[in-house]
Parts: sequence; structure tokens; C-alpha cells
Amino acid sequence: MEKFRGEQYITETGDFLNGIDHEANEKLNREIADLRSEECRVKIGEKTDPAYNNPDKIQYIYNYLEQGGAELKDVRKDIIHINLAAVALASVLEKIPFVRENKWGNDIDSYLEISRDKLLYGKDQTDSKPWHNQRGSALTFLTISEAEDLSVFDENGKILSEGKYPTMGGPLLDESVFDEKINGLPLTEVMVQEKINNGVDKATAIEEVEKRISEVREFIQAPVTEKFSDVIRHCADSLGIRERVETVNSLSIDHLKKVAEKENRSIDDMLVMSFGCGTGLATLKMLKKLKDETGETPTVILLDQDPLSLAAAQSLAKKWNLEDKIEVHCERLFSKLGKPLSLEGVLGNRKLDIAEDSGLREYLPDGVYKQLTRESLKFLRTGGLMITGNMNVNRPQKEFLHGLMGWVPKVRMRSIKEGFKLLQKSGILKESIEATVTASGVYTVFAIET
Repeated sequence: MEKFRGEQYITETGDFLNGIDHEANEKLNREIADLRSEECRVKIGEKTDPAYNNPDKIQYIYNYLEQGGAELKDVRKDIIHINLAAVALASVLEKIPFVRENKWGNDIDSYLEISRDKLLYGKDQTDSKPWHNQRGSALTFLTISEAEDLSVFDENGKILSEGKYPTMGGPLLDESVFDEKINGLPLTEVMVQEKINNGVDKATAIEEVEKRISEVREFIQAPVTEKFSDVIRHCADSLGIRERVETVNSLSIDHLKKVAEKENRSIDDMLVMSFGCGTGLATLKMLKKLKDETGETPTVILLDQDPLSLAAAQSLAKKWNLEDKIEVHCERLFSKLGKPLSLEGVLGNRKLDIAEDSGLREYLPDGVYKQLTRESLKFLRTGGLMITGNMNVNRPQKEFLHGLMGWVPKVRMRSIKEGFKLLQKSGILKESIEATVTASGVYTVFAIET
């Protein structure tokens, strides 16, 4: 039996969420208890991240971001009061799937950017504007994922603590990334063509790509300040991102080892796909760990529509001697109407042992979510594993993401129950689904065995 004591649910297995945001804990714990009463399999991830060794710092960063968020909210109220019609239109447009440009929303955001600089990213705060300029890009996760191993500097450029990586770019990015080829073509040429394919005229496309590369160069050279290091190590979003990676990788490694033993197959002969892989850092970490443990690695298909992120993935694969085990496919993931890419053109007659897209579903409307599930299921082997996920609607400090952080595009936070329902509506039996809520409460990762 499950009992409720104050703000904590004590379950038969003794697991419960007890993070810094007590209101979020209570809501999530109620969700978990209700789902378990309906015989859904839901478990809580462990607190393995090094940041948990410093709870006082987690509390400090939580309070720091709450204060900045409250001040930004006051600014937003003033903007809304002055621009009621524009805000109303922006609110409608952001609900329409795959709207590329939202002029009014962009105008409102530009006002907020001034305050974000003052409250969080500017020189008087974390001095992390080069990182913020990458918002909406998978490159931001490089900094968060490797936060523990980044060197930290004071305002005079003096090193405070030396890490494995000297800049915000972490393990992936240096100037060599711009020498990578995608689909056999130079990176910049592919980046320009991708914009032209999305309706941008050639002159503008070239200008935008030059600006993007300039900002990336600034990013990969930028030092990490002490305050920025504290934020990316200890805020809820960062904890959640790292925990999601660890959960996905643990599920993947356990599954591949189990299949190898059960079916007497070599892991070298197995096939994994990461749909919307970004820089592929999480998947490449999994390959590296598996190779260290077993001497074997599956082939991994890295599938994304951002050529720069894929170039970063290729660059790291070479550094880790994994380039022979990856296939890189730069493809538009969804049509203008939201239909997922047909995987037949990528996979042919091959079947997947694992189909993973854990960082993607939270950007998809329900209908597209279900279509992607069905498309992926078609190419999974019998006994294969699908891994997906979503940011929780009752997560801690939820206003920070689109408020003070200013993340784009819009994330569709969902309840854990919504995740179960969408998977079931896609043809998956409830008994086949196991959900892991990260210890931070930020994400739920769903594992589905076919």
C-alpha cells in the first residue's frame, strides 16, 4: 500500500521524489501513485549526479533563478499591458504546429532578451551570452552534459579550477568541426542549402550561415565563469538533461547485453537509431562505455536535420575512434504538415534493435507524436526496444525554461499519464511500457519492449 506523509509519498518500493521544489514533488508523487494504482509501471531514477553532493548549491541556484524569473515576469506583464493585440496573436501562433516564424512572438521575445541579459546572461551575472546565443541548438547540451569537467575562470581570466575541457564547447567542438563534410559535401554548403530548402533566398541564407558560424566560433572559445558553472551544474534543467542521458544509456546498454546473451548474437552486429540525435553526444557516450565494457559496439544511425550538430557528432566520433560504427544521415525529420520522415529510405530492409528519440517528442503535437511512434515500431525487431521521453508538466521550476532561460522552440510539457496514453493510442500495450521519472523530476523516460 502507498501512504502519504506530508509532502512525500512512501511507496511499496520506498521510492519517492524529494527535490527542492516541494510543490512540484507533491504533484509528481500524486501522478506516480495514481498511475501505479492503475497498474502502470513507474519508477524513480537514482540521484547519481555529482551535483547532489552539494545540496546547498542546488538551493542557492534555485533561489537565484526564482528571483530572476520573478523580475522577468514583471517585465513581461508590462509588455503584455502595452501590446495586448500582439501578445494575443503570438499566443495563437505558437500553438500551430511547425509555424516557422512568429513575428509578434519574436518581437516580444526581443524585449525580454534585454532583461534576460541583465538578470542572467550578462557580464554582471553569469557572463554566458555566447552560450545563450546557441539557444534552441543541440550545442547547448554539450556545456550542460560536461559541466563537471569544464575549466572555470574568474572575471580576469584567471583559472579557478582546471577541468578536462577549457571552454563552453566541451568535448566536441573545436575549429576542426568546420572541416567536416555532411552527405559528402562541405558543411557550410549543406547549411546554406538547408536554409534554401526551407524557403530562405540564397543571399540571406549565406548571411545567416556566416552569422551562425561566427557565433559558434565565439561559443567554442568562450570561458566558463564560476557563476555560470554553478548554474549549469546545479539547476533543475541541467540535472534533468544529464539524468535523461544516463537513464537512456543504461536502458540501451542493458538491452543490448541481454539480447546478446539471449539470442547468442554479437553486439557488433546490432543496430541502433537515434532519431533527432542532435550532436549525438549521449549516444556516442553509450557506445564508448559499451566498448570499454565488452569490446563490442553496435552500428548507430545518427539522424538529424541540423548539419552543424551532425558535423559535431562526426568530429567526436573520430576523436573517440568510433567513426566506423556510425552512419550519419542529414534529413528533414518532418514535412511541412508534420509527417515524420519515412525510415525506409534510411534503413532499407534493416531492422532496429533500439529506436531512441528521447529528446524529441516534447516538441511534437500529439498527432505527430503518434505517427512517429508507429513509423519507428515498423522497423523494430521482435524483442526490440523503443526509448522515448518527455519533459514533465509538473516538473520543478517549470517557468524557467521559457521565461528566464528563454529556450526556443516551444516545449510541450506533458503529464506522465499523457505519455502512457499517447503510446497506448499508437498501438502499444500498457504492460509493455515502463516509465522512469528522473530524480530531479524534470523528465520521464519511457522504455517499450516489442
